[in-house]
Amino acid sequence: MSDTLITIPPDAKAWENTLLQRVRDAVAAGKVVRVESETPCVTPQQMADSLGVSRATIMRRIQDGEIAATKRGNRHRISVTEMERFRTVYIRELAVAFADDF
Repeated sequence: MSDTLITIPPDAKAWENTLLQRVRDAVAAGKVVRVESETPCVTPQQMADSLGVSRATIMRRIQDGEIAATKRGNRHRISVTEMERFRTVYIRELAVAFADDF
């Protein structure tokens, strides 16, 4: 049995008709159709690079519960949504810290 993987990015427009037709065609051909979803994630290193901090800082924040992360095997993954949420919090923290200097 051969698999056909169709990847639909979150910003795709008008994908419904194409996907439904491909599902109908696969079912008509006697194939099993499986639909999965995946949350876009980054590694702690990618998040650290994005924020301009060290990977150790991100790992410490994960351990302290300030950043929500999941583990895949022995590796942490952070959703893009969580990274954006934390970025907002982190910018506010920096603003407060720098405001005290003036």
